[in-house]
Amino acid sequence: NIVNYSPTLLKLMGIEIAESLITQNHHCPEQRLWRHVLLNAVEDTRITQSDRKSSICKMEAHDWITKENKDFTWICWQSGWDPEVVKEQYFKAVRKGNIVFTKRQIKWVEYYKLYLDLKNEKDVEKRQKLRKQVDSLRKKVLNTTTAVVKMFIVEQNLVPCG
Repeated sequence: NIVNYSPTLLKLMGIEIAESLITQNHHCPEQRLWRHVLLNAVEDTRITQSDRKSSICKMEAHDWITKENKDFTWICWQSGWDPEVVKEQYFKAVRKGNIVFTKRQIKWVEYYKLYLDLKNEKDVEKRQKLRKQVDSLRKKVLNTTTAVVKMFIVEQNLVPCG
């Protein structure tokens, strides 16, 4: 149902996509489902909270949309939308500041990646070093500002935010 999505989200997705949602122009229930999967991912990138769980969710959605991903491409085509158009609209929203990242959100993701390295490390000495790094980074995260980042790296490209 279209009511589940904010006017801001519809605007940021562009006229073509918003119109197909508003007119409920889908060929089958599966197409509608895949469209909502995509929109949920974009909605996740609009998360404003800077806690650990929200930050990781936001960045995972961002990475899913922006990086080479067969699942993303397949879901776009199943939705009846060109993946390049969806990405273009997403990058436009980032450039305009409709999707922003805070320093703390980015730090939480750094922390999470390091934590996963620790979790997967088998060597005891390496684990001890990683544990110290994780503990240190966690303290830094908690002291990091929630100010919006002005430039954000996306796929090796610098994208202005806001």
